Amino acid sequence: MIKRRLIKMVGLVATLALALVLSACGNGGGSSDNKKTALGSKDVEIPYIASDNSTARSLVIAEVLKKAGYNVTTTPVQASGPLYASVSEDKNQFHADGIFPSTDKKYYDKFKNKVTVYNQNHIIDKAKVGLAVPKYEQDVDSIRDLKNKDFGKSVDWTIQGTDERNGIMKQTKDEIGENDLKKYSLKKSSDQDQFKKIQGAYKQQKPIVFTAMDPSWINKELDFKMLEDPDKVYGNKDQHIDLVFNKEFKQNHPGAYKIATRMADDWSKKDEENLSKKIFVDNKNPEQTAKDYVDDHDNKVDDWTENVGN
Repeated sequence: MIKRRLIKMVGLVATLALALVLSACGNGGGSSDNKKTALGSKDVEIPYIASDNSTARSLVIAEVLKKAGYNVTTTPVQASGPLYASVSEDKNQFHADGIFPSTDKKYYDKFKNKVTVYNQNHIIDKAKVGLAVPKYEQDVDSIRDLKNKDFGKSVDWTIQGTDERNGIMKQTKDEIGENDLKKYSLKKSSDQDQFKKIQGAYKQQKPIVFTAMDPSWINKELDFKMLEDPDKVYGNKDQHIDLVFNKEFKQNHPGAYKIATRMADDWSKKDEENLSKKIFVDNKNPEQTAKDYVDDHDNKVDDWTENVGN
């Protein structure tokens, strides 16, 4: 009787062991990251907006892809419009500056048949987009405060904008002449010219209101405050930044897609701020700054590129 029970127990253990082995070998077992991912086509292009934090993250991604074996071209552009148009037209392209769910919605809708967004994890969480004033403007904390006649006259009822092809400019333009911005006009310029205008106002402690985004190296340098947006002119309070790929990119560059999305999952906002300071405030060479970062973070690069290659 005891012998028969022992035989049954041995049989049950063997069955369980076999089931575990089969499970590990099947679709449900093991991580897909353990499988080798081919590079695919080696030519990759990353357009980026050269005047904001996009520079840092885009150039670092480029350097990591180079280490993996890709031929990477980085192309500076002036605004969001050309960024989306470029990626939509070239199966070798993606960009790291998609601001969602509201700011870039019009551009995404325009090109959605040709682009795709990776948003399983965001490169940057809790980004803020809208209007801003210097922190020394103590009586202006909300877009509703812009109706104040004294403040409005002090800025000549003008909002200092950027390139009109940026998503934030389209959002602002839609609101100009309405509600709290009824008396205002929107002044377009380049990102560089806008910064000079803001910098000039700060030096003289003069009033100014401008289109802005945070995180931003400009905020770290000049210390502004984003205005509260009770009427949701700029959509949800918190935006996020995502990778935007040409729809054919993943199929043609499976390894590059895996590396870039892994980086999105693991990107450090603090690292980006430090890199942006070096580039825009300390005037370090952007490409060399990105290369130095990659050389100094071997463990991260190994994780991002693990099991990618031919």
